[in-house]
Amino acid sequence: MTPPITAGRVVRTVLPNGLTCLVMPSPDSGAVAMHGFVKAGAVFDRDRPGLARFVGSTLMRGTLRRSGPQLAEDLDAIGAGLAVAPGLEIVILSGKALADDAPALLDAAAEVLAEPAFPDDEVERVRGELITSARVNSLDTRATSERVFRRIAYPTGHPHSHNPDGDEAVLASLIPDDLRAFHSEQVRPEAAAVVVVGDVDPGRLTDLMAASFGRWSARGAWVIPGFPAPSSPGGIRREESVLPGKSQADLVLGTHGIARTDPDYYAVMLANLLLGQLGMMGRIGENVRERQGMAYYAYSDLRAGLLAGPWWVRAGVHPSNLDRAIAAITHEIELLQRDGPTGDELADARTYLVGSLAVRLETNQGIAQTLADIELFGLGLDYIERYPQIIAGISREAIVEAIRRFPTEGYALAIAGPKREG
Repeated sequence: MTPPITAGRVVRTVLPNGLTCLVMPSPDSGAVAMHGFVKAGAVFDRDRPGLARFVGSTLMRGTLRRSGPQLAEDLDAIGAGLAVAPGLEIVILSGKALADDAPALLDAAAEVLAEPAFPDDEVERVRGELITSARVNSLDTRATSERVFRRIAYPTGHPHSHNPDGDEAVLASLIPDDLRAFHSEQVRPEAAAVVVVGDVDPGRLTDLMAASFGRWSARGAWVIPGFPAPSSPGGIRREESVLPGKSQADLVLGTHGIARTDPDYYAVMLANLLLGQLGMMGRIGENVRERQGMAYYAYSDLRAGLLAGPWWVRAGVHPSNLDRAIAAITHEIELLQRDGPTGDELADARTYLVGSLAVRLETNQGIAQTLADIELFGLGLDYIERYPQIIAGISREAIVEAIRRFPTEGYALAIAGPKREG
């Protein structure tokens, strides 16, 4: 069967301003889905944690051509949707519309990315929302455990050491001109790509994208900033945070992972899938939650992006079960390191990966998102055609080597919950 995405079906164009446009036809769907990114996330915050999140959260609140409410009203009038989601490495832009309304959707997206106004009243509203969110998360055991893990696992100044909510004092101090300056410097077409999939003629749609996004001014080559490299903990770095009035504890136990472009990515990704993702959340979920009933949730996660993010195990447990849960987690890691996956486990994991990708590609939005990932990580437009062979080629031995990257004698452990007795 021909994969939904093949190199021959995708039209890739780089506009004179550096923006990469990808278009893939999906005949008879009657609609279009758009997905894009700008490499302008919190990695560029430097000494002002929260700046990129503030900028990304304000992009939809008004442009030089339309107020925020007018933009929302115009999109509602045609039944279109457009959203911006700021993250650590990239700002994501997503949208959808009827095929006939694709020009209006593209114009709105171009305004949001290239011509935000950062009006004073909207900046104050967003500031209030971000500070409220940060204060709520400061009282949440799950958010607190992640925040502490990042601080003890990564050196100060490393992007993954930052509080995902930003720093409240920084959020309170930023003025609209700060947001405009960050946008002018970092939200640039050379660091961006926009994908459209739907009931369109690729040539005509590419012309429309050039007309809409062509007014976005080039700023120069994109470069990721330098930052201190993380070092091995050399033992167990453990920190517990007491949050009064809580009944549950959350823990994050992890190490440094790898970047998405690392040659060992697929072996590590498969190891993580077996450890804490597959089925009822892999071996960890099966032991800690299903068999011993100690956790409300338990899973592992590999954050592999442009940067090497964390590889961590997360669980929500009753405080009296913390030590037993930690012991069970490290026991499962050690078992996988010693014995490797069984033949059946490996077969199930391979089947799941190929099958879940096929499900993801059943919608225009899923195809657009996948194409954006392919562009972001330079995987090549024939990636989907090669994917089953890539997965089939990861050996049991490679997975054993990969799981040994997760040391059980040296890791960071952050716990947040009520004061423990004893």
